[in-house]
Amino acid sequence: MNGKLILLYTLFLSLMGCHTFKEHNQESFPNRSWASGKEIVFKPLIKDITKNCKISLELRHIYGVQLKNLSVKIKTISPSGKEESSNKTFNIMDEAGKYNSNCSGDICDVETVINQSIKFTETGEYQFIITHNIPTQAINGIIGLGLIIDAE
Repeated sequence: MNGKLILLYTLFLSLMGCHTFKEHNQESFPNRSWASGKEIVFKPLIKDITKNCKISLELRHIYGVQLKNLSVKIKTISPSGKEESSNKTFNIMDEAGKYNSNCSGDICDVETVINQSIKFTETGEYQFIITHNIPTQAINGIIGLGLIIDAE
């Protein structure tokens, strides 16, 4: 019996993955578009500051979106209020116009790394506030954005 429980627990962990934090926001894109100035906020709770982490964003879009890349601004706020900002780019298509995204049917995901290896300096709730840098009303074809933090 114990062997079955251990096997079941191992299977559960493998299905869950090794993510410290993984959240996708699809509610902010009700019309399959990302409005100009619309902030997407993630609030991961960081408990372990002893490990290095990889931080990534995952953009979900519909197949057929006509963007080669999408630049985003990321503002990070630590639990003590320290703010940092950076810009990253999702490379949705290569130079030939072929998708870099992983597509399943009409839904495609593309990831960009915010930081390959970072050690958080404070425990507590962080904020990651993401906005796109394209000065248009809205970017059509965007249906979700996710934040992934993996401990190394």
